[in-house]
Amino acid sequence: MILAERLRAPARRHVRTVRVRVKGGYQPSVVHARAGEPLRIVFTREETASCSEHVVFPAFGKSAMLPAFEDVALDLAPERAGEYEFTCQMGMLRGRLVVAGDEAERTKSTSGEFAGHSSVPATTSIAGERGDTALLAFVSWLCSLPLLLLIAVPFLGWRAGGVLALVWFGVVAAVCVAACGRRVERRVAQRPE
Repeated sequence: MILAERLRAPARRHVRTVRVRVKGGYQPSVVHARAGEPLRIVFTREETASCSEHVVFPAFGKSAMLPAFEDVALDLAPERAGEYEFTCQMGMLRGRLVVAGDEAERTKSTSGEFAGHSSVPATTSIAGERGDTALLAFVSWLCSLPLLLLIAVPFLGWRAGGVLALVWFGVVAAVCVAACGRRVERRVAQRPE
């Protein structure tokens, strides 16, 4: 009962509702809102993959479990203009909440910030993405290591199996870095001047 009251929006204000489909990612992956206006995002998870069973809004300190094939509403009240990321609990699925400011906010933004963008430097998200890529490469390598050693050690021995494991780590890391590099290039190309 208390949780339901907390999630309920104020009765006097219009609550903008946006539906987000979760299936291999968030569709749409970008949700737009206005500063100071309540927003309700209704997530519908159309898959059973464990990665997508939780959505996290770190900037708002909110998260929600997303049971498969059910609607889950998450209410937010963004107070400041900017871009805020939301992810699954593992950080593999990513989306953005873009909050536009009012006229006073836009006037303030001419003193160094672009309207509708946060003052966080662009390098922060790119650096975070590189860290995510390193983590993804390590986890991929770690998960495939037992199978690799199970196949390699009986035929090649421990020493050759260890060398093969290191080479395999290099291959996995190179693929992850190449994939991340293309994403970063696309994001930089899409950024307004």
